[in-house]
Amino acid sequence: MASVPPLFATLLLADARLPSGGHAQSAGVEPALLAGLDPADLPALLRARVRTTTLVEAGTAVVALAQHRAGADLAPVERAWEARTPSAAQRDASRLLARGYLRVGMQVLPDDAVLAAWRQRPVPPPRPCVLGVMASGLAIGAAELARVVVYEDLQAATAAVLKLEPRDPLDLVSLVTSLCAEIDDRLDEVASLTDPSDIPTASAPQSEAWAEAHARSRRRLFRA
Repeated sequence: MASVPPLFATLLLADARLPSGGHAQSAGVEPALLAGLDPADLPALLRARVRTTTLVEAGTAVVALAQHRAGADLAPVERAWEARTPSAAQRDASRLLARGYLRVGMQVLPDDAVLAAWRQRPVPPPRPCVLGVMASGLAIGAAELARVVVYEDLQAATAAVLKLEPRDPLDLVSLVTSLCAEIDDRLDEVASLTDPSDIPTASAPQSEAWAEAHARSRRRLFRA
């Protein structure tokens, strides 16, 4: 496949139509609603998520990018992400998404040895690690990668809202832009990370508990 310019590569990763399996994820929205969250509180839920779970994902992706560019072993990055993602259900969901990204990655970066090795693993690495390696191979910068992770997570959440609690899509567009602006000052800091120990450690215990309960539910529409 021909080389993809970095700007187009960034847009590719941010595109909800990318066949990575994101359509099957609600980014924590369905678990929260099934647990009894008032739909009016969804903006507050996403505001909390973008400062906790999503920030961990963005930091992991950025560090994976830096480590891949340095030719370093990515196992410490994966372990750091696991330590910051205590919910087994959330870890499983991330690894399931990673399978889709690995398929895409092998199409755009067929010669990447790390992606090829990960594709053969029975248990894939988490989504942010795969995104970091793809960003490295596609010459996407750390700041752009961090913003892609945040944007993609919010888009998955708001797309799920339209199915679970339908409302004016323009209201959700406004919410996404507002939350992206609110967190943007943290992303330049995240973009400077290079060491696994520096990945943010913000946690969301209630969302983690909801994710565990959701994984056992037979009423769900989404994987997580």
